[in-house]
Amino acid sequence: MNVFLYVLTQNILPIMLVASFGYLLRKQLDLHIGTLSSVVFYILSPCLVFASLANSQLPGDELVELVGFSALNILAMGVPALVLARLLRLERVDMATFLIVVMFVNGGNYGLTLLQLRYGDDGLSRGVVYYVTSTVLVYTLGVLIASMGRVSWRDTLKRIVRLPAVYAAVLAIVVYSFRIPIPAPLMSGITIAGNGAIPVMLLVLGMQFADMRPNDGGHYVWPAVGLRLIGGPLLGVGIATALGLQGIGRSAMIIESAMPTAVINLILASEFGLPTSNVARIVVLSTLASPLTIAATITLLGL
Repeated sequence: MNVFLYVLTQNILPIMLVASFGYLLRKQLDLHIGTLSSVVFYILSPCLVFASLANSQLPGDELVELVGFSALNILAMGVPALVLARLLRLERVDMATFLIVVMFVNGGNYGLTLLQLRYGDDGLSRGVVYYVTSTVLVYTLGVLIASMGRVSWRDTLKRIVRLPAVYAAVLAIVVYSFRIPIPAPLMSGITIAGNGAIPVMLLVLGMQFADMRPNDGGHYVWPAVGLRLIGGPLLGVGIATALGLQGIGRSAMIIESAMPTAVINLILASEFGLPTSNVARIVVLSTLASPLTIAATITLLGL
């Protein structure tokens, strides 16, 4: 119970507080959601990707192992998601929505905060690897999946090659691998912009929640929440065991795999015409239900 209350008060409550600001902004000022979504999609999030990876101090061998776990976990979650989506007889757009909300987790503002609180900078540096890997996949595979509902393959590929986050990740890998020094003013500016990504994403979440209506929820909302919160950590344990992960790296990866649905999925939904109301519901419900499942994962596995 102490773990449950700790996660609830230290992680969930701050997230919901910032999201409530977005809710009020949307209700009182009628701000345009698309503008904020585009700012995150094209500027703030790429800066966060570059700053996080370029500044990483992890050994190269461990970095490769953690990247491998992250990619395998995200891709493997797509298999049961696809099977369940077919069993639910989802249409093309709803299937795309179901896949992204199950595969991509809130490993940033939620996962990284929890890891830092439990393991300090050692946990944070390893969690960043999952977050960066997930972000790169969101802006490549996630874009492909999200676009299959309404956008042609040719238009999708054109969008991918124009996405700054992909180039930010490649440049960050080069900087990390060759230890290329970045001028302090430039790096500080990128870091400051990256730090703005998480709160703005939470504002978008609150604004989307303000637009929800009582009767516009999809029948796949709760199946998506259940698969995300229960299937994620179970699959994470299996992959971590198969890869032989140990210590803080193992704990950090399993905890990241247990996170709720990512707020960034709202950005994808907004950009590619997916049902944002359903995505918002899944994000909110999985976030609200996650303290119990995450606390159970930490307790049962002794993480």
